[in-house]
Amino acid sequence: MSKKLCYAVMSLFMFSVCYYSCEQDHYKEPELVPKTYNFNIPNKANFNFSQISENRSSIIPYTNTLQVKNISDDDFTLDFIVFSFKDDVLNYNNLAFIKQASTEITSGSTTDSIALEQTNQLFTNTNVMTSILNFSNPNSDHDFNGLYTGELNVYTPTETDTTFQRSVTCTGFVDYQGAFNFFIENEDENDVSRLEGSFNSQHLISGNILDRNASNLSAIINSPQDTLQFDDNHLTGYINYTNNTEARLLHFNLTKQN
Repeated sequence: MSKKLCYAVMSLFMFSVCYYSCEQDHYKEPELVPKTYNFNIPNKANFNFSQISENRSSIIPYTNTLQVKNISDDDFTLDFIVFSFKDDVLNYNNLAFIKQASTEITSGSTTDSIALEQTNQLFTNTNVMTSILNFSNPNSDHDFNGLYTGELNVYTPTETDTTFQRSVTCTGFVDYQGAFNFFIENEDENDVSRLEGSFNSQHLISGNILDRNASNLSAIINSPQDTLQFDDNHLTGYINYTNNTEARLLHFNLTKQN
């Protein structure tokens, strides 16, 4: 190959490399379209979650935001809570974050974007729990509404007394209608892992206790001697349940978080 031909080939090669590099430098990254998830409380509020990747080279982590729309005919002040989990098993050790906030919304309007913590998973109907704690209306909100932390104490009843068995730490909430979810924080507790159900207007309880595998451990039974009571921001009292056909008492000692 002659020197002139070799020079021409090398020049063409260098031009191609430079042209390609310039094209890469001016490449416009694709517009990121937020992923969305919606949750509705009929005739009350619509929760619109938006998730977008912060890193364009991967799908995670997601930057999460929330907007709440008032779909009722009345203005209201809303206190709500969001529990996000890492998967579909709603145990405390799978918890990604808790978000509690209050906002005032006029009828038909929507809040500004509310920042949530980043997560590595998409929001779905099975890994996000959204509830309205109250509407700041004592005439319609359940007496027990709120976010709680504290202890649940397990006792074994005897013919004449009760024997203390163990104590577990608990976080959970009661919504404006009396529906509740309580999550046990102790990782070594395999039996009493989650309580779900509802309180009626007479403070009587119905629901179930779930174990670590999200299987039903026992139905919740109201204690004939001591129903649950709320006084001075404390939720106290006893419920009954069974564990492997053996009777148990569960003592509530929870404090409402203002």
